Amino acid sequence: MFAGNFSQVVDNNNVQTHIFDPLSTNAEGTRTPFTGDLVPQSRISSFYGVMQSITHTPTSAGNPFQVPNLDVFYPNRNNTDTLTTKIDHRFSAADSLSGRFTRGRATNSLAGGRFGSPADGLTNGFGTGRGDSRVYTATISETHVFSPNFLNEMLVAVNRNPNGQGTLADFTDWSQKLGLPNPFGVQGWPTITAGAFPGNNWDADNHKDQNLTTYLIEDNLTKIVGRHSLIFGGSFRREYNNVRELQQAQGSHTFAEAWTAQYDPVGDQAVSFTGVGVASMALGLPTFLSNQFNRGYFYFQQSEAGLYFQDSWKVARRLTLELGLRWEKWTPYSEKYNRLVNMDLGALASKFEVITPGNTTMESLPGVPPTVLASWAKRGLTWRTANQAGLPSSLIPAENKDFGPRLGFAFRLTNKTSIRGGYGEYFWTMPLSQILQTSRTNPPLNLRYTNPLGTLDGTSTFAVRTAPQPNYYVGQAQVDVNGTIILSPNAQSGIPWDFTRWNDSHAHEWHFTIEREVMRNTSLRLSYIGDHGDNLEQRVGLNNQEAQYNYTARTGLAVPGNRDLTRVNPNWSFGNGVVEKVGYSNTHSAQVQIERRYSSGLAFQWFYTFTRSLATTDSGASTSGNGGINDTTGQAQVAENIQLLGEPNLSFDQRLRLTYYNSTNVPPHHIRFNGIYDLPFGKGKHFAKGASRALDAAIGGWQIATIGDWRSGTWLSVNAAEYLFGDPSLSSDQRLTLYLNGRPQRLYFRGDFDPTRATGVDAQKLQALVPVDRGARVVRPLGAAFDNRLSQTLSNGTVRLTSITDTVSPNARAFLLGPRAWNTDVSLFKNFSLTERLKLRITADFFNFFNHPNDVNPNNTTGLQDLSSQTNEPRVIQFSARIQW
Repeated sequence: MFAGNFSQVVDNNNVQTHIFDPLSTNAEGTRTPFTGDLVPQSRISSFYGVMQSITHTPTSAGNPFQVPNLDVFYPNRNNTDTLTTKIDHRFSAADSLSGRFTRGRATNSLAGGRFGSPADGLTNGFGTGRGDSRVYTATISETHVFSPNFLNEMLVAVNRNPNGQGTLADFTDWSQKLGLPNPFGVQGWPTITAGAFPGNNWDADNHKDQNLTTYLIEDNLTKIVGRHSLIFGGSFRREYNNVRELQQAQGSHTFAEAWTAQYDPVGDQAVSFTGVGVASMALGLPTFLSNQFNRGYFYFQQSEAGLYFQDSWKVARRLTLELGLRWEKWTPYSEKYNRLVNMDLGALASKFEVITPGNTTMESLPGVPPTVLASWAKRGLTWRTANQAGLPSSLIPAENKDFGPRLGFAFRLTNKTSIRGGYGEYFWTMPLSQILQTSRTNPPLNLRYTNPLGTLDGTSTFAVRTAPQPNYYVGQAQVDVNGTIILSPNAQSGIPWDFTRWNDSHAHEWHFTIEREVMRNTSLRLSYIGDHGDNLEQRVGLNNQEAQYNYTARTGLAVPGNRDLTRVNPNWSFGNGVVEKVGYSNTHSAQVQIERRYSSGLAFQWFYTFTRSLATTDSGASTSGNGGINDTTGQAQVAENIQLLGEPNLSFDQRLRLTYYNSTNVPPHHIRFNGIYDLPFGKGKHFAKGASRALDAAIGGWQIATIGDWRSGTWLSVNAAEYLFGDPSLSSDQRLTLYLNGRPQRLYFRGDFDPTRATGVDAQKLQALVPVDRGARVVRPLGAAFDNRLSQTLSNGTVRLTSITDTVSPNARAFLLGPRAWNTDVSLFKNFSLTERLKLRITADFFNFFNHPNDVNPNNTTGLQDLSSQTNEPRVIQFSARIQW
């Protein structure tokens, strides 16, 4: 699977890669390259053999990456059932009661194809998926009429949602099969990563169980006074959410390049393009092993309350005004046993400390083994209560000023033309999913037991400089979880909430619409909609390592082996950033809608939307968080000045602005349409209106319906590890088709790859767009070796090649439009009137009626689209029958 000389892959970038034997050195003290295959057959580990048996083989012997078998069909089984019971009772003319109970269940399973490239038929390993969600809902609503102009509606509801997600591997002890450490005896697939190349990651979803419970009471009153329709009321909702997520208890392991890389003693780093993670895996030499202690269920609780008032005022026959105000209140999420912690960022520079809620002491928290606390205390971590530290008792402040006005008007210019407009402000709190994500791994309530084999002495070059010992290999390397353990001296991870910059997320929305009847039963609507969001969840860099280039330029020294020493506080690593409510967004949208109401056997709707949306935090206001400073998917982290090349003294607002760019989820152009048409054949129709009963049964009662959409591509960026030296975009007539690695490709933009390896294309035209000389390409890495390392002269006169990938890239982000996509579904109906009351309808549904492919996005490094893949399903035909009586 991984055999073959690795230089065949890296030759895409015109460099020669070597794999070094960690047990052999030459006269200069550097490692000796392997020859022949990637790893000598005699050194292949048994672990590697098991991985071979459960992973797809490549399409060519010279490519170590896993390439999916495009002919494999991964069955996705979905089952849904719902039962609803409803009872209505009218006590009197003034009182009525309605009750409803709904029970629903949805299950699904996916045998492979979700992640990576599992072997054919693998149903209990990585790349699988499963889910089981149940819903129980009971509601009672009561309506009381005080007078013809005054009524009250009350609703009481309870919702219970037990659900679980994970993989089909959750019930197999894969760690034992692979020989990897599993001290907690947890079943499931461990996360395995081999090096930095894409495709060498065998991951699976965490095993997650939830029991979500909501109680709701809502009361709404309506009173009509003259020209005013007054609506007012309020609601109260209480949540009890029990959540358990088994994150990597079965293991999360890395096989990085270090064991098979060559050492550069001058720069105290690995030599560029030496070492391959897959080779380390083949040798059975991990660089990092870990198993994580999980506390079991979190018991999250929150309350929400709201009050509102709305006045619909009929000012004149042609003019109506809407005036309203809504107040909303969310309590901060709390945990039943106060098992949450935060950090005092004001004391970050001098303290390795966490804060517990209120007056709750760390030692009083249930479910946390004393040895876990003792291990963290031995590492130097201390803790105080929020009341002692002067933090909000709930660790984040409560917001009480969420007042949102609602203003609107409707004015009828003529009998065929109306104008509408409005403005509103809306608030929402941080969702439970994000509270869980940010709180579940914070120490000392979480403890990842590790064996950092690649950095055992605290330096990043230990494995590059050291010959492996027998107990470093898979099968012998273990993770110690017994008693009080010694934690790594490296910085420890955490995700704090910045309580000094915390508010509920806030949106301002305004719109203006003109509606006109353009013909009988057909209307045209033109709209403009604007939106501004603020207080959005934003990940902000804090206490990061100083960029290597900046450190060397400032001190004249090579960066220390333990790079955590370049942090303000070497004990903390906030890799996913600090959670702050400082993000913002702006969206402007123009919309056109043409609608025909059903008349004469025809109805349709057609919509066009143009949208320009920019944000500092995309993917929804409260779901960003896993991106780094060079993220290009809308989740970029705000960088510190020490991460900007040259360390300019930018203000926070200026650094936040660097993450403000086009939304990567919203296409600028979008068209949607739907329609239904009664075919004009049969009795009473335009053709064969006098047809006999038998003929009418054959040609009458036919309907055709369609629904579809077309959208432009979404905004894309080039790989942040590649630098722009011009505009790489190409027009449609400049894009060439070619073959590379045995697959059909289209050059979507001028990327970075070796054009001499392409076939089936005019070489002269291709090389004019992507030159053979890598230094002449529009997209390429920096440095003489194209490894993003620049030479720096140290204070002692030696020259060090220094990486700049830990600085913010100056590249434009989200500036390329991806490929367009469209789809049309068609349904054909045949209606039969069997009797006056008995009706039969037979339906044929054609999904992706035209059976066309939608192209995948191009590779953000090479600029090539893989034409052997598509983002949509092939045509699917479905037949159904419905009887109505």
